[in-house]
Amino acid sequence: MVHTQPAGPAAAPGAGRPRVRRMRASWLRLASGLVLFGFVLTHLLNHALGLISIDAMLAVQEWRTAITRSLPGTALLIGSAVIHMLLGLARLTGLHSWRIGLSGLLQLGFGLLIPILMVRHVLGTRGVHSLFGIEDDYTYALWAIWPGEALNMAILIVLVWVHGCIGLHYWLDRRAWYRRFLWLWQGLALLIPVLAYSGFVSAGRLVHLQGGYVSPFKPGQYEEITGLMLTSQKVYYGMLAASVLIWLLLLLANRLGSRVTVTYANGPTVQAPRGLSLLAISRINRVPHASVCGGRARCSTCRVRVLAGQDQLNPPSEQEQRVLRRVGAPANVRLACQIFPTANLTVSTLLPARADAQRDQGGDKYLWGVEQDVTVMFCDLRGFTRMAEGRLSYDVVFLLNQFLGCMADTIEETGGFVDKFMGDGVMAIFGIDKPRDEGARQALAAARAMGGVLDALNQSLREALPAPLSMGIGIHSGAAILGRIGAVRQSEAGTARLTALGETVNLASRLEGMTRDLGVQLALSAVTVEWAGLPPAPGLDAQEVDVRGLSHPIAIFAVKRAADLPQPSDGPTPQGAAAPETAIAAAG
Repeated sequence: MVHTQPAGPAAAPGAGRPRVRRMRASWLRLASGLVLFGFVLTHLLNHALGLISIDAMLAVQEWRTAITRSLPGTALLIGSAVIHMLLGLARLTGLHSWRIGLSGLLQLGFGLLIPILMVRHVLGTRGVHSLFGIEDDYTYALWAIWPGEALNMAILIVLVWVHGCIGLHYWLDRRAWYRRFLWLWQGLALLIPVLAYSGFVSAGRLVHLQGGYVSPFKPGQYEEITGLMLTSQKVYYGMLAASVLIWLLLLLANRLGSRVTVTYANGPTVQAPRGLSLLAISRINRVPHASVCGGRARCSTCRVRVLAGQDQLNPPSEQEQRVLRRVGAPANVRLACQIFPTANLTVSTLLPARADAQRDQGGDKYLWGVEQDVTVMFCDLRGFTRMAEGRLSYDVVFLLNQFLGCMADTIEETGGFVDKFMGDGVMAIFGIDKPRDEGARQALAAARAMGGVLDALNQSLREALPAPLSMGIGIHSGAAILGRIGAVRQSEAGTARLTALGETVNLASRLEGMTRDLGVQLALSAVTVEWAGLPPAPGLDAQEVDVRGLSHPIAIFAVKRAADLPQPSDGPTPQGAAAPETAIAAAG
């Protein structure tokens, strides 16, 4: 749980309102951007049909315009375009440093250039339809654009598509499913505009080869629409110039205004104008600072530990709290993009600025940690302390190695990764390099096989044991942080062992501990059952239990014998699990 500090004396009433406005602007930018991206995507896919035929383009266009040119569709599109453009200009006026990374510069620059070409395109199609009643279907558009406007069309596609893809990447980058299929999204990002322009060129050439299309403009209409295009562009140029002027005035005011001192632990001490975010202060003063999402409170990579001056900061917003809860941050950890120092501050950055660059260049992504959906298993040998009393050390080690060795072999043979041994228990991770549903199925297959292995182990050691061995297994699925703990330096990455951290790990451990009270061999969460596609079965009933550390009960399934766990109803059963006798023979 993230605790918040009350605002100190410097946090006057209303001091948090600018931050609230920033968060609302961020969500407005995202929502309007998604609407526009959906329109652009369907538009480009419609262009790509030119590789098939003009009739195919016209058929899909008729379906698209039925939505986009309806009253709700028109209002949504125009509203989104105006909001997105104004927010882009506002972002320019609020820019405190040009050190926002190459992708940030491309997104902002391309976004500011788009209206210059977009005005001509929109007025030349939708505009002539609304003003003069000209049917602006693909036959007209191809006649009007090819080949005189072909270069402008190519530039416009690149500007719009790259701008949208960068924004979409910022939004989705920290989602495990997106990172897992990044190769697919990158391929589509390249393929879609290429197919779109190829379809446009192919259809444009065909229209001009066929000939016979007569200009639909009446005398004076063409001059009127071109004049309107020129006037619209001049209006936008004026808005852009005004934004640049406001930016320069704000920059001058910041230079002359009151300043705060920020001290970076093991780094420089800098001064900066009040009203800037800590991330902006780092960029202005060339202090290396990680920020994958570009300062939108989504990725958590810019987080810092506040060493002094925390009582002078406003409490975190709801969105910042959500991000901090996700990474299990303590009370003195904040997002640099969301805190705006009004008094002197001392901080320590928590993630190296080079971490994401190294990950994108194909380095070891686990060196700096990644968030990913996995299934975690804990298995513990019951009553081993009592069993070891009065035995020779050789016998104790032999029995423990028999149990742990057999269980570890079974985990690995079913596709799991043995994270660590903890006394008489073992922790394992499933789905590190597999889809989450397959990882969940592998974990259940491992538990099923481990139950059989335990039965066979008790049979083979019955003469050496006063009582049969028993165990408890806890399994839970969810997002966890995977990283190489102990890799203080990059050169140590190869020697540091991969492990999992986070709430998912804690819940799996709690479930393993609950098997003793429930009198069962296996306790698994409802999330794991859902991911694995486990079918209903006699004795497999959900129940709600209170878990230490959680404020609400969770649904789990308690299984008396792990070997009796039913097979998943969908997806292949993981292969490679050895029979119990084989596992025991290998361990012995």
